[in-house]
Amino acid sequence: MFFQPFNLFNVTLKTLNNNIMRKLLFSSLLLAFSSMFILTGCSDDDDDQPAPAAPKSLTQTVAADARFSILVDALTRTGLDATLDAAGTYTVFAPTNEAFTALLGDLQLADLDALEAALTTAGLRDVLLYHVLGVTAKASDVATGYYSTASVNSAGNNLSLYASVGSDVVINGVATVTQTDITASNGVAHVINAVILPLSVHGLVALNSDYSSLGAALSLADGNLDEVLAGNAGRYTVFAPNNTAFDDLVAATPGVNNLAELVSAIGTDGLAQVLLYHVVAGDVLAGDLNTGNVNTLAENMGASLTFFVNINSTGVSIIDNNANTDDATVTGTDVIGTNGALHFINAVLLPE
Repeated sequence: MFFQPFNLFNVTLKTLNNNIMRKLLFSSLLLAFSSMFILTGCSDDDDDQPAPAAPKSLTQTVAADARFSILVDALTRTGLDATLDAAGTYTVFAPTNEAFTALLGDLQLADLDALEAALTTAGLRDVLLYHVLGVTAKASDVATGYYSTASVNSAGNNLSLYASVGSDVVINGVATVTQTDITASNGVAHVINAVILPLSVHGLVALNSDYSSLGAALSLADGNLDEVLAGNAGRYTVFAPNNTAFDDLVAATPGVNNLAELVSAIGTDGLAQVLLYHVVAGDVLAGDLNTGNVNTLAENMGASLTFFVNINSTGVSIIDNNANTDDATVTGTDVIGTNGALHFINAVLLPE
């Protein structure tokens, strides 16, 4: 009788322990199933998430933005909406409605209908293509310099624009980029606050501060050469010396300390002769050059003066008619304006 309570206690304790273990096991199983349910539910939720929207084309991108309704209208009129909707790699400098309104005001035109009538549909298309590059150029890719556009001049050569990169990016000296890198499936758009128009060879060189001496010389020379090279009465190829080239000429000329004194020394007529010696008639691209003599617009006794082009494995140089000067090296080529082409050289050529 002494041991019976002890046995009963053991049995009771064992039964209690078994019940606790069953409850713990049931709780563990319940927790495991709950975790599986939660994980399964999360997986199902992830599967139900909509796929990211496919990127829109450039046409669709600007059409979805109310700031560009006039641009979209112009693209549609000229058929360029289809071009910028198709696969490709483009950069569009996109003028806002305010930019078009300002252009219409400057031209004293009432609306886009009037602009299309003034330019013709083909002309409007050319202006729009002047805002398009045939490559994708993000903001980080743009540096100061010339860029070839999708628009062409009457000779079929792709027109150039000039980008100046500083605290702002300014195109052709008139349009500031106000927003960059609007991405699309076929390229990128940058917002600009003015419509840009194609420029002459004179307009393109005048934008580049490295050639300000040439611009000043053209304005000082006889014959209104700045106006001639800005107009469309003829077609010209200009071999443009940079500022350092003029500085070197000034330094090599006895008694001369600056450009103004150089002009006084040789006269405005002599300056015109020197400058015309850098100009060739017609559109002469880099690929058109061959080793040999090239006729210039400078004349002596009615005959065209020539310089000699030397092309070899190290580059292209130009030899003038003055034995005391160094040969000029061609440092850049094929900047295209409405009335011709620009090539850049590092020395002033002298006709005699």
